[in-house]
Amino acid sequence: MSDTPATKAELRERIDSSYASLEHILAQLSDAQLTTPIDGSWSAKDLLAHVAAWEQLMIHFHVGDRSFEDVTGLTTVPYASTQVDQINEALYARDRELPLPQVLQSFRSTHQELLAMLGDMSEADLARPYAPEGRSGSPLIQWIIGDSYDHYDEHRATLERVLSAQ
Repeated sequence: MSDTPATKAELRERIDSSYASLEHILAQLSDAQLTTPIDGSWSAKDLLAHVAAWEQLMIHFHVGDRSFEDVTGLTTVPYASTQVDQINEALYARDRELPLPQVLQSFRSTHQELLAMLGDMSEADLARPYAPEGRSGSPLIQWIIGDSYDHYDEHRATLERVLSAQ
């Protein structure tokens, strides 16, 4: 993870900047580019569904009071004892047949939900220790960073490769 923002305003600036960069790349990709598998694997659409799924988990499970199973619908994938890569594969299996417009809508509406959640949080909320069952603990802000701008940056690099290959 990158260095931790010192304030809620700085966190919001980093999220806004990274998200805007991701949207800038998305605006340049065709529907075909968004739905074609990358390197024989997930498509850009699948990456966006993945980002939205982890944002939803952060909003409703890590910060909210809903269970992992309730948020994801993955009743046979226990969060505490399942490796992140296995959770990612289960989320991919759940979402891979979703149509592109639905994925884009979910990606964008979940981001708006994240911004609303942050608006309701204090800096003390961001600094509070958090450790979900089966995972290492850290301040809540680290979980938010990992499922927002660090995640956008990680997958934006892949989308930039798709764009440069056209």
